[in-house]
Amino acid sequence: MLKNLALALPLILAATACGNRADMFTSVLPKKDHVKMNVPSNNQALAAGDQSELYLATLGISTSVNGGVLWAFDVIDMIIGMPPTTLDEDQAVWGPSEPRGLERLSYRFTVNRVEEGHFAYKLEARLKENTEESDFVIVFDGEAFPGEDDRGTGTLNYHLGSRRNLVIAQCDLIGEIHVEYDTTTEPRMLDVVLEGVADECQGEEPTDAHYIYTEAEDASGSMDFAVRNNIHKPEENKPQEEIFAVRSRWLSTGQGRSDVQVSEGEIPADLATYIPGTTATSVEIVECWSDVFVVDYTDTNPDELEPHLNHEESGDASLCAFADAEFASL
Repeated sequence: MLKNLALALPLILAATACGNRADMFTSVLPKKDHVKMNVPSNNQALAAGDQSELYLATLGISTSVNGGVLWAFDVIDMIIGMPPTTLDEDQAVWGPSEPRGLERLSYRFTVNRVEEGHFAYKLEARLKENTEESDFVIVFDGEAFPGEDDRGTGTLNYHLGSRRNLVIAQCDLIGEIHVEYDTTTEPRMLDVVLEGVADECQGEEPTDAHYIYTEAEDASGSMDFAVRNNIHKPEENKPQEEIFAVRSRWLSTGQGRSDVQVSEGEIPADLATYIPGTTATSVEIVECWSDVFVVDYTDTNPDELEPHLNHEESGDASLCAFADAEFASL
């Protein structure tokens, strides 16, 4: 037995060394927790009262972004759980994988060391029946600058449109999602940009969007986002869309506050109509919610536009988790 162990020892050591070298490439990759938005959930039982619409909007955006951003990580985790196919000092390659059963796609994942402390990676895919190198398309790529204690900075790019040629269905997600992350700061930060993103299967029109998210170690956080929407009723004959720029902030308990600036569209004309001589170009809304996400306080400034925005003053301002307004910086 000792003789057999002695013969096998070089192979064991070689495999261990290979695994250690592969770890250098896998350890630099961002983790799900680095790029996930953790807006407090409303799964708990709610107290009597109306749920905060602005809280629900913040939660809905985080859920949608997570769905778009995290799907690739499951594929990558599965791939890098296996030994790399090729490995040298500056590159590790997994694949191409061999589709089994009903799997339609073959994947290849590559991590390159650009220089010390700088890595680039990409996830490629091609249809099972295609075998040429040129058949691969990049569905996900990015750069990583690892720091200490499993922290770092980097970028992720999700080429949703490239998946269009990899599915059997006649529709799919389209567009681009670009993410910058920084987990070296407290709080950690995500900057997410959507370009022409839409779900063809739902008949959606391509949408551009920008979100800035922060999360502290105690789970408190914030999100800045902007959306376009028409605040006016059809009978008002005001078809232009206004911009809602929102900053939502919350404590570790879930209690939070959203401050909104509504501008453009028909807002300047509305202000001139209801407040002659005003120099204001935007309307401000505040909505505060409790730790069970029920509205504690809401108000609109100036008061003259409250009926159009459905945020007439109500509740107790002293219950707001944050006393002062802060507006989105996008």
